[in-house]
Amino acid sequence: MAERTGGWLAWFSSAAISFPGPVAALPVARRPLVRRPEGTAEVTMRVGVRRWRPAVIGLAVLASLMVGCSTTAPPAPSSSPVASAAETPHPPTGVDYAALQQNLQSRLAAAPDTQKAVRSIVLTVDGATKISIYRDRKPTDHAHVWSVTKSVLSILVGIAVEEGRLRLDQSLAELLPEHVAVMTSQQQTITLEQLLTMTAGMPGDDGGLSLESDDPTGQLLAYGLSNDPGATFLYSNSSAQLVATVLHRAIDRPILDYAREKLFDPLGIVTRPAWEESDEKQGGGFDQAGFAWMRDSAGTHTGAFGLRLTTPDLTRLGQLYLDDGQWNGQQLVPADWVARSTSPQLTPEQAVEGQYGYLWWIIDNPGTGVRGYGAAGSWYQRIMVIPSRRVVLVVTAEDVDVPEDGVGPVLEPLLFDEVLAPLAR
Repeated sequence: MAERTGGWLAWFSSAAISFPGPVAALPVARRPLVRRPEGTAEVTMRVGVRRWRPAVIGLAVLASLMVGCSTTAPPAPSSSPVASAAETPHPPTGVDYAALQQNLQSRLAAAPDTQKAVRSIVLTVDGATKISIYRDRKPTDHAHVWSVTKSVLSILVGIAVEEGRLRLDQSLAELLPEHVAVMTSQQQTITLEQLLTMTAGMPGDDGGLSLESDDPTGQLLAYGLSNDPGATFLYSNSSAQLVATVLHRAIDRPILDYAREKLFDPLGIVTRPAWEESDEKQGGGFDQAGFAWMRDSAGTHTGAFGLRLTTPDLTRLGQLYLDDGQWNGQQLVPADWVARSTSPQLTPEQAVEGQYGYLWWIIDNPGTGVRGYGAAGSWYQRIMVIPSRRVVLVVTAEDVDVPEDGVGPVLEPLLFDEVLAPLAR
């Protein structure tokens, strides 16, 4: 991809910002839906056509912002919780948000054509909206949030763990006994926690992942492993899909039904009507739907991608986690799960490409005290949460006929210079 030699990497170097591990080796997630201009050959959604490197750069940018634009490379991530009891949230004060928004809009209007793909930028502080920009998209419009789906799945797993339906130390042999026959001895030992932290050894090339297979889980397992379980981190859509399969079996009902009761309905996220198909081929209706959540032929909703949400939906999810799982006085997600899932979960040996939680990206800079976490989806779909500043930043962008790395190289420094830097003063 372009960002290996340009794009992200080029901007990363010019900004003099460091992130643990080589940028060119950031983990990948393949694009399940490939959109081509009219008249070109149709490409099916076999989830192995193009790659995306989920950039934690946005979170690294936030870290540098909050410390006066420091260019010092951050120390190795610690294993401490993202928001410890000793930290007191410190929302920015004296910020002219109207001027920030006006300047940001002007800069976007004058930016290269790639930035025409930016559809929304919403920033909240302590739950109050301070910046709200929509371009060719309304707050009520749904769009594919790509790998943000993984973080939503993590939320649901945390609820199921609290209810005693799942344990992090359970093995695949215990979680999916009907598929033991197709598991290798190594696969049988993989734990739920390893799946959540992308350390299960599942392949990063999406081999075996097909929503329309007669036995999606069996095919996924039959493809085999890329690494020994627990050896290292490897970003994997296959791992997230197995988490969804495990959750589906544990709750014994459709994941969307469970999500509506436990998460979406209480948050006011509208999910009816819902599009729930596999959309293996272009034109299956997914792109035209309102709310949607893909599912495979076995009825399991996708864990790696496939959710269509609105920008306010993403903001609600970020605020829910900023408030330790509470919403309108109701504890929707266990506070302990919020802390654990957004804390570094990798050992130093595993964290060769930076830190990761339970399907959440981590930014932890002990040298500056700046910590945060986020959900990151392809084509620059973002939820970024900075607890110490009580900040939630949501960004969405178009994913049709747009380069995967088209938005970030320009938008990242723009957010850095014109939006986030003032919040650090």
